[in-house]
Amino acid sequence: MMWIFSLLAIAVVVGLAVSAWQRGGRRWRTGWVEGLRVLLVAAAVLLLWQPESVYQVESDQTSAVVVLVDQSNSMQTLDAKFETAYQTRAAAADRVSNDLAWQQLGDRFQRVVEPFAVENAMQTDLAGAIDRVAEQFQSVASIVLVSDGDWNQGGSPIGAAATVSTSAAVPAGVSTIGIGSEQRLPDVELVSADVPTFGVVAKPVRIPFTVRNWYSQPNELTVSLQVSDANASLSTVEQQTIQVAAGGRYDGTFTWQSDVAGPFQLTIDVPVVQTGGIAEANAENNRLTKQIEIRNEQLRVLIVESVPRWEYRYLRNALLRDPGIEVSCLLFQPDLEKVGGGGPDYLSALPSDAAELASYDVIFLGDVGVGAKQLTLEQCQQIRGLVRQQAAGLVLMPGRSGNQNSLLDTELADLFPVEMDRNQPAGIGGPTPGTLTLSAMGRRSLLTELTETADTNWSVWKSLPGFYWHAAVTRAKAGSDVLAVHGQTSNSYGRLPLLVTGTAGAGKVLFMGTDSAWRWRLGVEDKYHYRFWGQVIRWMAYQRNMAVGQTMRLSYRPEQPQPNETISFRASVMTSGGEPATADVVAVETVSPSGQRQTLWLDKQDAQWGVYAGQTQLAESGEYTLTLVHPSEQSTIDARLVVQGRGREQVGGPARLDVMREIARVGHGQIYGATEIASLVQRLNQLPPPDSDLRRIQWWNHPAVLLAMLGGLALFWMGRKWAGAI
Repeated sequence: MMWIFSLLAIAVVVGLAVSAWQRGGRRWRTGWVEGLRVLLVAAAVLLLWQPESVYQVESDQTSAVVVLVDQSNSMQTLDAKFETAYQTRAAAADRVSNDLAWQQLGDRFQRVVEPFAVENAMQTDLAGAIDRVAEQFQSVASIVLVSDGDWNQGGSPIGAAATVSTSAAVPAGVSTIGIGSEQRLPDVELVSADVPTFGVVAKPVRIPFTVRNWYSQPNELTVSLQVSDANASLSTVEQQTIQVAAGGRYDGTFTWQSDVAGPFQLTIDVPVVQTGGIAEANAENNRLTKQIEIRNEQLRVLIVESVPRWEYRYLRNALLRDPGIEVSCLLFQPDLEKVGGGGPDYLSALPSDAAELASYDVIFLGDVGVGAKQLTLEQCQQIRGLVRQQAAGLVLMPGRSGNQNSLLDTELADLFPVEMDRNQPAGIGGPTPGTLTLSAMGRRSLLTELTETADTNWSVWKSLPGFYWHAAVTRAKAGSDVLAVHGQTSNSYGRLPLLVTGTAGAGKVLFMGTDSAWRWRLGVEDKYHYRFWGQVIRWMAYQRNMAVGQTMRLSYRPEQPQPNETISFRASVMTSGGEPATADVVAVETVSPSGQRQTLWLDKQDAQWGVYAGQTQLAESGEYTLTLVHPSEQSTIDARLVVQGRGREQVGGPARLDVMREIARVGHGQIYGATEIASLVQRLNQLPPPDSDLRRIQWWNHPAVLLAMLGGLALFWMGRKWAGAI
């Protein structure tokens, strides 16, 4: 219908124009003006049809070929083979990025080399490197990833490649160039050596270590422990010859002690081996050096008892002979008028001052409970706070009087690592001796090591004199560690747990369910009795004595963290007047092995004890320096923290070419070898040229047409006057 209307409109205008020309005497001026009228109307009708012109414009824009080059630590592995020689993966990646074949890339492409993992070579984020390409470049023809496929940071690179492949902006997708060998090269690796943060003068330090043999045949290795003091004099103190199976591991232990205090460096070393004419692929992972500080120990122990039973007497006498332990005793003697004891190590009452009570590292609670001339509910609350907030240790040693049964109605109840049978508060006795049997966890625990080797230790525990009484225990609580059970008696839950440890807040708790550990002295004096309790005390006090000042303590868990593992810090901050600090936060300044400084803020957790806590992660392996700053006084304490291992990004591991293949598959690209750059370039050059742009000129909406129409109308009105029509 539109074309009929258009023709009709033009016909009407033509008729009117002819009629006007005839009325005007058929003058040529009138004819010219009326012809202009017809032309303007015809143009207007034509514009109603929305005419437009379409033409093509060829694109001259270049697209980027982005070459992502991995420069992380694993790229230092020497397993990239060219012809007959090996070179590092990093050197192979450099050869790839500088290959002359790239010069054959067409003019419509621009090659851009983008290294990643440069600032922190211990972290590889393949996904992040791929994602950043889309952010940095407007037009990308292809992404080429040059890597060994080993990644330990960020999201999945396979997922990132899949996302890129769905984008039409990267027509050639993600291709990969895998560097390195998928097979682990022959190597002997010292995987770990766990050196504690500090030790004690004249006390043995255990140093577990692990060795892996990556050869296809067994190896006999000599592992040595070397020690250097502050004067940097190095000496070998112990050697062990070990046999490690092909592809196997060996877990061993060194024991070392120092008779002087001070800082030491302990180095565990495995010599570089050459088996069957094959040398190790990586000689840098055969040695680990760790720091340890040997201190003159002075632990404070408080023994609280009702009456001086045999267990109390022998324990007190043994601890008094230890120069590293300061013993205080509180003997209630509820049947006497006054508190028992009269020596300098006896107290007349439990310290009421929080700062004084907090000075004790371990508290022994014997056959004592709540009642007249014993503990009060407030004192139970104080002991609970000391353990949970100040990381003190608590040893529970119930007795035949059953006084500890009353503690189950106080705030100390949740510190018990076992469920007690409250129907038998006096415990269970018998005419024949019972024995303690180590559990599987007890055989591995440091607390139950009465000898140096596992075999002899098991024999010693089986030969220890038995007991004729034990506490009425139902079962161990969830989360506790059962170290020893009753060798003969069980219930519906299994063997009765009699030696159990647990944690309570920041502190540790040990439950000893018999009163006859003193009988272990039979024929050997304090050889086993004191060794056991000495290990318990030092195990409990270790955490809170990592860093100690006059008014502050700083501790952290785990003691030997791995890179990027969450570390929990805990600080106890008091004023010089003995009051807890009132600040909302305290600062721990850290200095990394590379010298980077950072401040960690610990938030207030408990106002009564001045406890602050916080968490962080440390990426670098090596030794960190920690400084706890008092919020209101001019005092600091220093500590050191050693992040174990060589980091998550290690030299010597096999290349993850399976990851590289999967990236190329989901990324709609291909995987190439380091010598196949020419094939990659040929594939890119064969990509179809980008589509030319179609451009349109909408004449009905064009400013020039509008101006022409306005000009025509103006000319028409002037023409009418010229023709004498107006």
